Amino acid sequence: MKVVAFCLALIGAPACAETILPALHDVTGVAANDVLNLRAEPNTKAAIVGSLSPGLAGVEVTGLSPDGKWGRVNQSEASGWAAMAFLKAQAGAPWFGLDRGLRCFGTEPFWTLFLDTDTKAAHFLTPEEEGPEMDISAVWPGDDWRQVAAVQITNAEGSALAVIRGESCSDGMSDAAFGLAVDVFAQGVTAAPSSSLRGCCTLAP
Repeated sequence: MKVVAFCLALIGAPACAETILPALHDVTGVAANDVLNLRAEPNTKAAIVGSLSPGLAGVEVTGLSPDGKWGRVNQSEASGWAAMAFLKAQAGAPWFGLDRGLRCFGTEPFWTLFLDTDTKAAHFLTPEEEGPEMDISAVWPGDDWRQVAAVQITNAEGSALAVIRGESCSDGMSDAAFGLAVDVFAQGVTAAPSSSLRGCCTLAP
């Protein structure tokens, strides 16, 4: 369960915050001629492995350091740690509210599933074929104490159920670290009559 609670002592009184991850953030407080560094470890002495531009929006934070001061961010096929003091959480419900799009994907075989609950549309594709286009026919949002959500998708050829969980996930092909895992149970959607697919999801646009 990707819930991280931490307290930051302030002058006169402590302030506590609860962060549900993954979540999208915007880079803030970075000068126009500067960048927000991504480091190999959550400390200022660690090697710089990438950077984020000032004002960059839609940065997905998938995990926090134990003290809550650093957030894990994917960039290309790797991940690094950015100072949370320069990342502002975007407004909106947590990921399990399913009020924003998701891109889910897996390997062996390679597949990608785009879910847009706003337009109730889904798109399933593999390296061999572009489709099919599907409709989101039902949505089961999660909640704070049970961060599991599900989406039912259908079209004339078949249907699939995507069950999404808030937990660490690796695509098995890169050093990126994702915060959502997914199981897709499909009937008539892929080349096989029925299939069970496992992979990761991201909120990043």
